[in-house]
Amino acid sequence: MHLRRISVVTAIAISVLLLCSGLNYGLAGQQFKGVTITVLVHSGHQAVPWYKLAEIVKEEYGINLVVVESPPEEIYTKAMLGIRSKPAKYDIIQFNSAFIADLEPFLMSLDDFIVKSVGEGGVAFGDILPCFREYQDMWKGKIYALTIDGDIFFLYYRADLFENPVEKAAFKAKYGRELEPPKTWEEFLQIAEFFTRKKGQKLCGQVLQKDFYGAAFQLKPPRVFYWYLFVYWPHIAAATKGHPHYFDPKTMKPLINSEAAVKALEVLKKATTYMPPGVLGWEWDECFTAFMKEGNVAMTIHWPDEGKRAPELAPLPIPNPPKPKLGVALPPGVKGPDGKLYRYTMIDAAWVAGIAKNSAHPDAAWAVLSYFCSPSFSLERVMAPTDYMPDTGHDPCRYSHIYSPRFLALKPWFKVMVKAYEEAATHGFPLLKIPGSYEYLEKLATYAHQYLSGQIPDAKTALDKAAAEWEKITQRFGVERQREAYLGMWG
Repeated sequence: MHLRRISVVTAIAISVLLLCSGLNYGLAGQQFKGVTITVLVHSGHQAVPWYKLAEIVKEEYGINLVVVESPPEEIYTKAMLGIRSKPAKYDIIQFNSAFIADLEPFLMSLDDFIVKSVGEGGVAFGDILPCFREYQDMWKGKIYALTIDGDIFFLYYRADLFENPVEKAAFKAKYGRELEPPKTWEEFLQIAEFFTRKKGQKLCGQVLQKDFYGAAFQLKPPRVFYWYLFVYWPHIAAATKGHPHYFDPKTMKPLINSEAAVKALEVLKKATTYMPPGVLGWEWDECFTAFMKEGNVAMTIHWPDEGKRAPELAPLPIPNPPKPKLGVALPPGVKGPDGKLYRYTMIDAAWVAGIAKNSAHPDAAWAVLSYFCSPSFSLERVMAPTDYMPDTGHDPCRYSHIYSPRFLALKPWFKVMVKAYEEAATHGFPLLKIPGSYEYLEKLATYAHQYLSGQIPDAKTALDKAAAEWEKITQRFGVERQREAYLGMWG
């Protein structure tokens, strides 16, 4: 499952060339004067850069860009209706890449556009981090979309705590090894246990002013499935010598109730014993607040937000805390019987954009989309908020983003993320992207949460129930149809 790793030197060279190649990534001139292109986009702050783009493409290409905003929960329905008509109601659609199996028949392959634009600037497809190219933009070996938002996950830890001499000595005395970010889930549990302490006990040699916890996750259904999958993938990879899957690719039999899957859910439950009370009901805000704003959690796994907002990290809850310092790494993995460490991070379905096959003006649509996703304009989007670009909610997704001297000068705290992005680029694992994918994942979330909360006494029973529901969903859609889509997900 590992993608080919691109050397840091090569990536930097690519980035420098891109940064020196100027802003003209579209089809220059006024050859599209008077053409109207309509784009369906995520409402709110994600729509902001599209309005910025409308001003640019009007001046550069003569294109009238009409921006139609939609709440994210309604985009799928509007997109399906809008791109099936002839001509398409929307020339460009922003969509969650989890919907690619349903949308692909109505989307235009972008391969020819990308090949023809090489040497003219274009979108520099090879500059997009491999994890996003492979698992967000491509389907059945073809390119149907370009990444807008680089949703990916990292392990965040309190570097100020991990580097404290008192804690380092105590940890080595107890476990016989150095205190460092966990490479395996076994190490994660040790560290989480070590740092879980009550108010009045000592941390860094000082008295704690409130309870402190080893970890915190976002475990409210339905998104609890994310945090289960972080543990699931490396466990099943170790059990299969590096071939982790959701289903058996030949039979579509679910693998989520296998022995390795059960072990993973048991590990997750053990981890919750080192988390704050009520964590099984936590969503994004609670998890971010506990780790970043309250400073009473040692480790978490989350989206790029913490790294982008590193200056907001609160001091440790002790009288004279060291300067807050954020650490970033890949989520933990599992060592297999072969001695190999299997380690992954999630490539979230996230937001991408494609062109309707029935667009009346595909070349003009490409001029718009290629500009929006070009290295230069996308850098403006992911650096936001800035004086030029208000907040967009978009995360980095290119080598030229993470190595950008301008980005790192503007927001120097992001430097802590660069190495983590380098590793994540080739250690990604895709979220399920077949018809009914969210239904599968919601069923998994329901039964995993019932085990974590004690409603179901053992992990095997919970996952057997989830697997039975998965079988029903597969049968309803059709085994062969689902198998074809599942294979398409892997290219």
